Amino acid sequence: MKTIKYIGGLLFFIIIHACNNDDDSNDLRIVYENNFIETLFLEAGETAPPVVNWSGEKGTFSATTLPITAPDDLFNRNLSIDEETGVLSWDRSIPLGETEVFITASNSLESTTISVTINNTFIEGLFYGGFNDDISDNPDTSMIDSNNSISFTKEGTVGLLGTSDGDIISMDGTWTIDESLITINFNANNRVLKGIMNARNGSPAATFTGQWGEGLDQNNAIENVRGAFRFTQ
Repeated sequence: MKTIKYIGGLLFFIIIHACNNDDDSNDLRIVYENNFIETLFLEAGETAPPVVNWSGEKGTFSATTLPITAPDDLFNRNLSIDEETGVLSWDRSIPLGETEVFITASNSLESTTISVTINNTFIEGLFYGGFNDDISDNPDTSMIDSNNSISFTKEGTVGLLGTSDGDIISMDGTWTIDESLITINFNANNRVLKGIMNARNGSPAATFTGQWGEGLDQNNAIENVRGAFRFTQ
């Protein structure tokens, strides 16, 4: 009898455990095709609709790029989510680098939040602009002429072509990027450019602005700032 009671108790435990597992399967979940999305500079895009088990009651979606306790109206203006389908969209002004998006699905019974990361990459481009000698903290680049061009290649090389006082300028170098900060090291005259690459929905489509000078110090800052620059695409 003791053996039968033991087996009966074990079977009861197994049945209860299985029922609990079935209950767990009803927990609200969101599944996107990819939680890490690669996109290219100046390219808009969107996800496919996620798969959601609504536990019998269809709900809505919301999203934010800030901590998930932040108000929904602080959601980044270059991102949007369809409240009905959960499709996450971004326009061409999404910043370079990784943007982490917190997506919440909720109904009257429960809610859940997951994160999706969009990695926006700049690989190449041709820009037109020029330089000035304004070394102030907030240089004015509005009056810079577009008599120079900078060409970025996907291999990490860069070329500058332009004119200065009637002379033709031609320099080659290399470029690196960290999020939206681009550093250009030219092979001649120890020339360095450091600036931010931003995309826009209007015209121009993109701007590359910053400072130019000679050399980089141990903190990767320009040692001798000579002025500012502005290039557009």
